[in-house]
Amino acid sequence: MSGTAALAAARKRRATPDPRVEVKAVKEVKEFNVAKSSPTNPALLLLQHNHFIQKLQQDVAELKNELKNNESKDKESSKEQVNDNYKTEYLGLLEEMKEMKKVLLKVQSFSMETNLDVMKLKRLSETNIPTSPPLLNCCSEHTLERVLEEEDSV
Repeated sequence: MSGTAALAAARKRRATPDPRVEVKAVKEVKEFNVAKSSPTNPALLLLQHNHFIQKLQQDVAELKNELKNNESKDKESSKEQVNDNYKTEYLGLLEEMKEMKKVLLKVQSFSMETNLDVMKLKRLSETNIPTSPPLLNCCSEHTLERVLEEEDSV
């Protein structure tokens, strides 16, 4: 093919558009015109609107049912979560109460021991036995009991 023949073929191609592109454009225009065309009969227009409204009502009803189902599932799951939260709180409080009981028993036993020691010291002071403070500080229960026994025997 010579240069002039190639140029002539190129001009020819550019001058005539692709027939496939024209067909697509024509189809799109036809579809657009069909969609734009309104029914000539008012009864037909009312039927189309009625059909459209019924379809919308069905969609709304389906959405409402789906929403109710989701809400019921959410309520059940939230109730379970609340129950689990209360259960963990209850178990935590129960554990704290057990610890408080242990501490209270320790305090009670310590106070009873202290009361016993005070009573022993009171007996010692009533008998007027001269005791020095260092002796009282270093005394154990056994020495105090021995002192009390000696007092009773005298």
